[in-house]
Amino acid sequence: MGTNKSGEATVGRSAAILGAGLALLAGIFLGFTIRGMMDSPSKGGMPAAQQQMPPPQAQQQQAQQASPALLDRIKALEKQTQLEPANVAAWTELGNLYFDTDQPEKAIPAYEKSLTLEPGNPDVLTDLGVMYRHVNKFDKALECFNKALAINAGHVIASYNKSIVLEHDKNDRASAVAALKALAAKNPQAVLPGNKPVAQAIQELSQ
Repeated sequence: MGTNKSGEATVGRSAAILGAGLALLAGIFLGFTIRGMMDSPSKGGMPAAQQQMPPPQAQQQQAQQASPALLDRIKALEKQTQLEPANVAAWTELGNLYFDTDQPEKAIPAYEKSLTLEPGNPDVLTDLGVMYRHVNKFDKALECFNKALAINAGHVIASYNKSIVLEHDKNDRASAVAALKALAAKNPQAVLPGNKPVAQAIQELSQ
């Protein structure tokens, strides 16, 4: 996301996590957000990511269950973005709050608007990728992660989430391993969600 949070699965909100098992992370470290969706380890080390998004009605119910303060903040940001359509920070925060309340269909356009105004933010791209993954648009998710990595090749969460989508959604383990190896080449000491060193994740995923 773009503020502060934590999670795992496709890691998101700034870097969030995707998945049931291998969480996807979209994390913005040091001041950014990391969110998680699911975290249930599977055999072989990497979690199996395939969290299905709830139907629209369920998403609406989840949003309604959010705290009154959070809902008030969302309403305030919706109004602010109408009055100040060029306010990047407002669009990003609105996307983050939609992300937090499981409203990917609303988070996606908010993040897209943020990126239109301020292109090249790898954390927002990572969170956007997580949201696309949540609506089963896996190619769009990979496109976002790849864009984030083109800007910051050592982005741990984008690399992790990319490996999750490749392995669990695209059934391409070789490319998933390659994504983690690319991260290791850039940052050999990188630690993935769950405190797992990237070298260990590569070894387990290669088995």
